[in-house]
Amino acid sequence: MADVTQETRQQQNGKIETSHHPETDSQRKDKYYYGIPPIKRAHWTWQIPIYFWIGGISAGVQLFTTLANVLGHKDEALTRIGRYTALVTMILSPILLIWDLGRPERFYNMMRIWKLRSPMSNQSWALVVYGNLAGLIAARQAAEDGLLGRGLLPRLVARLVPARFLSVLALPVALFVGSNTGTLLSATSVPIWARNWMLMGPTFLASGVSTALSYLSLVLHLGHWGEKKTHHVLRRAERATLLIEAGLIAASLVRMSRWSKPLFSREIAPLFVGGTLLGGIAAPLALLSGKETRGKSMFTSTLVLLGGLALRFAMVQAGRKSADDPEAYFTFARGENAPQPEDKI
Repeated sequence: MADVTQETRQQQNGKIETSHHPETDSQRKDKYYYGIPPIKRAHWTWQIPIYFWIGGISAGVQLFTTLANVLGHKDEALTRIGRYTALVTMILSPILLIWDLGRPERFYNMMRIWKLRSPMSNQSWALVVYGNLAGLIAARQAAEDGLLGRGLLPRLVARLVPARFLSVLALPVALFVGSNTGTLLSATSVPIWARNWMLMGPTFLASGVSTALSYLSLVLHLGHWGEKKTHHVLRRAERATLLIEAGLIAASLVRMSRWSKPLFSREIAPLFVGGTLLGGIAAPLALLSGKETRGKSMFTSTLVLLGGLALRFAMVQAGRKSADDPEAYFTFARGENAPQPEDKI
């Protein structure tokens, strides 16, 4: 009897109301899947943004030092720092990945087969290839520096390992590692990442190159190393890459459109707006335009490095917020993310 009464009450005024459907129940304030996130957020810890950061630095360092050697610029300090940095970053990267996975055998399972259509599989194999090449190049440098002793083996390593050729061979792999950190994010169902699939990789690579140039400049200044020409070229390259990075971030915000809202939320805006846009790009560009001094260069490089790190933390946190927003996902999945005639990106 109670069920009949309830059904009659629901059919009054010709409208059927239910207690569970958000589109037909006028009493419900939350719409879209009852306010429950339809997709799972990424449960990455702090290790992943740092991995993205050092991966970008490694790619940028490899790019700059390789081009310097190919173009005939001889700076032993620059070459030495670049080769050792590549090795250290390729040691730290799998450590951070395995640390985040929690169980080392999970990384081993990813190496049992190469899935060409999987960005994660491609990244894992790229780390292995680049890491081995970086290890051989660093071994050659260590032999030349006398760090391996004075025996027969160091002499053979110094003679037989073609460091310059291996650096050129490693360059495309390093650039893939640097850009694929962004591709890994866009190959998901998270609206803010998936919407920007075209520009996420280039943006992360540009940021990686800018942080790498700042890293090289900072280390050379700290050790009072490097030729004057090297510092001058680094300064000009820093300015150019920061402008490219700013342009790609601006284009990404246009591309992400409404789905970029998490980046400007109360929790994430200090990282993205304050740390990246103002502290990591605008302030360094203003400082680079003035008179060059050692102290100012070191401060500028530090700002760029911190800005690149802030960008990666902001993107990861914004992805979590985007995944938790049912309305963002359903507007994205309904096709409102499809390219429109007026889209320029």
